Amino acid sequence: MRKKSEERRQQMIDIAAEVFKEIGFEGASMAEISARIGGSKATLYNYFSSKEEIFVEVMIKQVGCQFEEMFMSLRNEDELRSGLLRLAEHYLAVVFRPEIVAVKRLAMYYAGRSELGPMLYERGPKRGWTRIAEFIEVKMKAGQLQPDDPWIASMQLRALMEAEWMEMRMLDVVTDIPAAKLKASAQRAVDAFICLYQPR
Repeated sequence: MRKKSEERRQQMIDIAAEVFKEIGFEGASMAEISARIGGSKATLYNYFSSKEEIFVEVMIKQVGCQFEEMFMSLRNEDELRSGLLRLAEHYLAVVFRPEIVAVKRLAMYYAGRSELGPMLYERGPKRGWTRIAEFIEVKMKAGQLQPDDPWIASMQLRALMEAEWMEMRMLDVVTDIPAAKLKASAQRAVDAFICLYQPR
């Protein structure tokens, strides 16, 4: 029974994705999604509490696996620089993809107008960067990094990784960043982070 229920839920997510793609987030409604599914709104509400929730599920399904693989690839036993460098190169290769940029723009656009932004943050970036903070904390306790707040350190690492390209990519000043340039940016970000947190 649980398997059938999960299959039904995934079917609803797939149909909702089509609705959002066709008429956008604002134009879509739970009534429209339920009509496409072929059931009642009550049935849809048994699975999802709001349009925002189902939209987040659509976004997580479409782009979440790309980040999940990246965040989970970092292991506590990794050598500090090589582990962070692998993370940074993978992160920059993923975060500027068109589908990721589109999701980020949507989340920013609807922030303050609905619960979409906070819900997407809790389900996505917060989970991933918590994993990075845990890795950093392990390295701090091992004496490889200066002891500090690992969450703040992970946010500073993220800022360093995004610093050279994020604004230009979000504003479409650049749309295609060569892999070699992203790799060089990743190296500079990691080196700056290690310099900032080198044991004193």
